[in-house]
Amino acid sequence: MKLYDNLIDVTARELEKAQGKVFSYEKVPGWKCLDNTEFIMQRDAALELGSVGLPSVNYTCVTTSGKIADDEIVVYGKDISEINGPTAFARIVILETGDLGEDEDQEKAFQAIRNLEFVRYHVFPEGYMVRVSSQSNQEQVRIAKSALKKGINFAGVGAAYISKYKELEQVKKVRVIFITEKELVEALLPNADKVDAITKTLTHILDGLPTDCGHCSMKPVCDEVEGMRELHLGKNKK
Repeated sequence: MKLYDNLIDVTARELEKAQGKVFSYEKVPGWKCLDNTEFIMQRDAALELGSVGLPSVNYTCVTTSGKIADDEIVVYGKDISEINGPTAFARIVILETGDLGEDEDQEKAFQAIRNLEFVRYHVFPEGYMVRVSSQSNQEQVRIAKSALKKGINFAGVGAAYISKYKELEQVKKVRVIFITEKELVEALLPNADKVDAITKTLTHILDGLPTDCGHCSMKPVCDEVEGMRELHLGKNKK
């Protein structure tokens, strides 16, 4: 699965412009998670990340190309305990998986990708309320005063996400990236739209999109994304 590899590389190049703090998943205790979403009232909140009026973005990229050496959490900008007020926010996940079998069963591979994306809706760190907008690719987080007093940090939250992802047998390595630097968040905003475009194109291909590239609305995506055209044509040969 190389469809997202270019976006992974673009993300990496942007992140190289800043200094990140790297935490090994093996050495970080995961923050306690609950069974369901915890609603945190504003009066009980200590911080708002990615709040209205500030840039916020979330996206997930899947690869089988060996781009991740270790399970890790990377933080760019201030950690939770260092934030004093509303701030820009991004959470990006890069997943290294085993072969998803797209050459043999594209529908199954696509469903595997969707299942990986849905993991983010099933992680409930205590005192860390997430509000996700799938339409705008924004992710807003409200952090409870009680969690701040207990020492919540991005490393622990990231470890909780990694633990959940690794419950899926396809997942080999996970990198969870948190960003609170406004300029860096803004630079990464376009990537989320491109991830969406790839996913929507996959949906159209599996629905039997015609192979007349000259009249196809998804042609720009196929032209840009390595492997997309081959996947498209391969689907229509079957």
